[in-house]
Amino acid sequence: MRTASDIRRENLRYLRDTRFQGNNGRMASFVGVAQMQIARIFHEKSSRRNVGDKLARTIESALELEIGWLDQDHAKTDELMRMVDGLDTEGKAAVKAMVAALVRQQQQT
Repeated sequence: MRTASDIRRENLRYLRDTRFQGNNGRMASFVGVAQMQIARIFHEKSSRRNVGDKLARTIESALELEIGWLDQDHAKTDELMRMVDGLDTEGKAAVKAMVAALVRQQQQT
C-alpha cells in the first residue's frame, strides 16, 4: 500500500520530470532549496528522505499550487497529459487548437 510519503515523492518526481526536465538542480533553484535536499528524496531507500510538511508547502507555494496539492495523487495523471507536458510551445498550441475544435464539434451535436 502506498503511503502519504510515497504519494508526495511520486508527485514531486512528476513535477520534476514535467516542469524541470528531470533536473533536481533546476527544481531546487526554482523552489529556493538546496539541490541535495531534493536529490535526497530520490535516493535509494536506505538514505532516502521524505517530503516533510514544511518542504511540501514550500514547493507548492513556489510552483503556485494549491496547499495540499502534493498530498493528492497527481503523479498518475494519464499518458496523454504526460505527452502534452513534454511538447514545446508550438506543439502545445497545436494540441490546444485541436482540442478546442473537438469541443466545439461536440457542442454542436
